[in-house]
This record gives sequence, C-alpha cells and structure tokens, in this order.
Amino acid sequence: MFSRYAFTRATTSLVAFKTTTAAVPGAATSSTIFRRLFADKPSFETSGEQHIYEKLHRELKPTKLTVKDSSGGCGSMYVVEIEAECFRGKNRVNQTKMVNGLLKEELKEMHGLRVLCSVPSE
Repeated sequence: MFSRYAFTRATTSLVAFKTTTAAVPGAATSSTIFRRLFADKPSFETSGEQHIYEKLHRELKPTKLTVKDSSGGCGSMYVVEIEAECFRGKNRVNQTKMVNGLLKEELKEMHGLRVLCSVPSE
C-alpha cells in the first residue's frame, strides 16, 4: 500500500489536501479535506518569543508585530519589530520607552533587547 499527497492552494485562507491510497495501482480512492489555515498567526521558536508577543499584542494592539529570539534559543537576546497606531506623534525614543516599560520584568532576565518601532502608513 502506498499514499500520495498533493497540496493545492485554494484561496488565501484555505488549502485542499487530496489523499490517494491504493492497494494496487489504478484502484485508487480519493478524499479531499479542506482545512482553515491561520497564515497570519505567528509561529514561535521559544516560549519567550510567545510570552513577549502576547504581552505586547495585548497592551499595544499593533498592526504588525514580530518577536525573534536572536540568542540562539537561550532567551537572553530578542529583536522586536512593532508597528502600532499608539506610536503616532511620539519620537523613536518615547516609542521604545513604551515597549521597554511593558517588558520591564522580562528585561531583568535578558542580556539585550533590540526594538524597532514604526507607525502604520496612512
């Protein structure tokens, strides 16, 4: 018995999975399963990335946010790229202070944090 999988992009949010299984070539049965994908849902390599992402997302409600552990997984260094409306009218120093203020407790355990802030374009 063998299986063959074909992945087809149906729309931006749906993917069709077609599976064909056969005991003998030519005697195949097929089924198609549609599954919703959350392409905009972030994936995290470490729990620290997830914790920082969730905290910033909850408090600042950004339009774009990425958190990356740049220390190789040990959690001592992070890069945060964030775009939020609440930064409008504030200079870069004050934008960074807002992020650092929210991560005050987490910063005690880190070696460094690189924060790149921006305002959504109109």
